[in-house]
Amino acid sequence: MRGLILYFLSCSCLAFGASVEIPEEERKAVILPVGTVHEGDFFALANTVEISGVVKGDAYILGSQVLIDGTVEGDVLALGGSIEIAGDVANNIRVVAGQVMLTGKVAENATIVGANVQGSPGSAINGNVVCIAGNVDIASTLKKNLTLVASNSRIAGKILGTLNAFVGQLRLTSKSFVGGDVEYNSGSAAWVDPGAVIKGTLTHRPSFIKDIVKGNWINAVLLGSKLAALLMNFLYSLFIGFLLIRYFPRNLDSVLEALSDKPLKSLGVGIMILVLFPLVSLLLLMTILGVPFALTLIALNVVTFYTAKTYTIIWVSNHLCRKIKLKPNRVTTYGLGLILYFLLVNIPFIGTPIALATMLFGIGAGILAQMPKPHHHHHHHHHAAPKKPKA
Repeated sequence: MRGLILYFLSCSCLAFGASVEIPEEERKAVILPVGTVHEGDFFALANTVEISGVVKGDAYILGSQVLIDGTVEGDVLALGGSIEIAGDVANNIRVVAGQVMLTGKVAENATIVGANVQGSPGSAINGNVVCIAGNVDIASTLKKNLTLVASNSRIAGKILGTLNAFVGQLRLTSKSFVGGDVEYNSGSAAWVDPGAVIKGTLTHRPSFIKDIVKGNWINAVLLGSKLAALLMNFLYSLFIGFLLIRYFPRNLDSVLEALSDKPLKSLGVGIMILVLFPLVSLLLLMTILGVPFALTLIALNVVTFYTAKTYTIIWVSNHLCRKIKLKPNRVTTYGLGLILYFLLVNIPFIGTPIALATMLFGIGAGILAQMPKPHHHHHHHHHAAPKKPKA
């Protein structure tokens, strides 16, 4: 979970260009050549990213062509057009891309989201795997369990644990081996080649829609999952706020300043982005080459929209807490604001406009904060004298 949250945060910060300035020549390619050792975490934002050396930490990558054929001694968190993992990863991988290829080794868990996902026969993942994709072809050796959500899936490798699938079509080839049970939800029966080995039981659930219609238990489940989703959403928001306050204070300050100085402009920019982004994404999807980019853009959007509200909530919390003499930009302050936000958002009718406004203000301010500020430049360095808070 920590990795996932850091991953989302790094994406959102990249989406906002949170104090990330890429020199012109670096935009094209970031390459860590063979024989090079990079101490600590490795961050890359470029068209082409290649890691052929050793990273002694986590790798955070955003790129259209990503190749890792060296060694990463931590986690890999990557978002891209096409991503190939051909080397060794000592911890987890969390990958979102149009095309994902796995030809290397992953020592812990893997979360993979992609349009096309391929695992080659030589590759191996030692931990649990969660894969969400359009087309999946896995010939890898998976030492634990595989959870699969896909429209077309072909398993031709060894899964030592269980296989749990929600699929359009599932095929187990004659080379496949599953050490545990195979449970799949699908409209059509799995295609199991003679020679495929399933040590456990094979269970087909025709479609979970049918189960739902049968009983009233679904209401209890829905309520439960609604609460669970709410809690997850709350914890995620809390964590992002904590990370922004703790690790990106300069970015946060500039966004809060934009919110205070230009609230209406922030709202305007937010609305503009909301209108423009789907159009840009669609245009990119229409040009075949752009599909991975469009997918990346859409993924970034979801993340950005999610994170943007954090800025607004921190800003409002700071205002409220000044009234009751609590210190601004503190996690506790933000926590109180977040609780208030969640209470308001879950009120019917008024909740949705509040949530939308919170998001739009945040996105607009996040983008305005990245604009160069010609006037305030000389004030920026003396942070000693705090501005008087506006009432």
